[in-house]
Amino acid sequence: MKNSILITLLITLMANTAVQAQKAYDAIHLLDREWGIGTRALAMGGAYTALADDYSAIYWNPAGLGYITDSQISIEISQLGMNNQATYLGSMNQDNQSFTNLKSLGFAYPIPTIRGSAVIAVGFNRISDYASNLLFTGYSTQTNNLSFEITADDKTAEYLFDTNVQRMEQVDNSGGLNRWSLGGAFAVSPNLHLGATFSVISGGENYIQQFQQKDVNNLYNQYPSDFASYTVNRYLETEVSGIDLTFGANLQLARWIRIGGLMSLPSRLTVKETHSYDDKLVFDDNFVDETEDAGSWEYVVVKPFDFNGGAVFMTRYLTLTASARYKDWSQVEFDVTPGQMDEIDYREYLLENGNLRREYVATTEYHLGGELRLPLINTLLRGGYAYYPDPLISTGTDRDRLIYSTGVSFEIDNNISFDITYLQGNWNHYSYSDLSPAGTMEEISIQQLLVGLSSRF
Repeated sequence: MKNSILITLLITLMANTAVQAQKAYDAIHLLDREWGIGTRALAMGGAYTALADDYSAIYWNPAGLGYITDSQISIEISQLGMNNQATYLGSMNQDNQSFTNLKSLGFAYPIPTIRGSAVIAVGFNRISDYASNLLFTGYSTQTNNLSFEITADDKTAEYLFDTNVQRMEQVDNSGGLNRWSLGGAFAVSPNLHLGATFSVISGGENYIQQFQQKDVNNLYNQYPSDFASYTVNRYLETEVSGIDLTFGANLQLARWIRIGGLMSLPSRLTVKETHSYDDKLVFDDNFVDETEDAGSWEYVVVKPFDFNGGAVFMTRYLTLTASARYKDWSQVEFDVTPGQMDEIDYREYLLENGNLRREYVATTEYHLGGELRLPLINTLLRGGYAYYPDPLISTGTDRDRLIYSTGVSFEIDNNISFDITYLQGNWNHYSYSDLSPAGTMEEISIQQLLVGLSSRF
């Protein structure tokens, strides 16, 4: 019957098909996956603030560059595996993905001096990954308020297609945040080094959400709301840019003990989004209605101060190190200029800034690591632990991220080292969307393999 009135039929989607973005979580999401760089540093749990004495000090503590005595070039490759076990309406679904990227490429050069030391370094560093995945399916009796306005036979009415349906959702994220960095350090005294790193931030994220619900029991069978299925695909491409400035200090307290500190200044991240969607509504007689739309948006997120401190105990064969990093997530905010106040979308950011202050708290990360030298076989064994507390208030400790790491370094000769590092992490995450309001409990685990090669000359 629909085919016979095809010309006069009008279907308007009333569901919210725009990509939901620019909420408090979106601002936090840009900043909360920062693991850092360096096969040695990450093998030791990221406890590198006081120990940093190679190229990766450009990230962990630029003052540590001052300990470099020979020119150094290093390269690292990362292979990241993501596993997500999602429980939706009592049913468990599993999805796995892997991503391979250049993690770091850098060069450090000690400048000849009459006394003390001065070192500069430059390079590319991928400091965080946005990789994630989610897949679930199940029969839902909970409404998602999905409805359609249909005009047929000169009558217009709104018809629900919202409950007692089979639902499937798949979300794939990829991308990361990079720094192109220039750093330097110099010796203020025989025991004190100071340093700084200036970085240009670039990167972005690709987000794809696929959703489908089906009338598997043929409950929606009355014309004109004899729905068979509804499918929507949402796409979001995000470009992030900005600059970052950090200052570090490293002090030799005794022959075997050093302490270090790092301060990152507030910075502004400009976010440019391109979003689009396409959807398809299918009826029982195979009549199909399809729509699509696209747009773009730009906004600014301000990252506040963060502080890092640590200590290291070093002997000829054994190194033990620890560090802590403080971040006040409640001070993350969207930046709204006076010229943007006449637009309601920007004014809503002020409300989200209030949500950031109420819903997020300051956290302190903890990092522990150790290294054992085996001189007879020119090998170093490493291990570490990192604890990243969830900044969202009242989420429970099961959402805190725990990362365990191990690694080995082979000194091929006096100038070349080959490093392998393995990280294992796990945490829980609860998510929901406007189309799947029942929510999903996710058990997330990661496995990351890092391979690095460094040469001194």
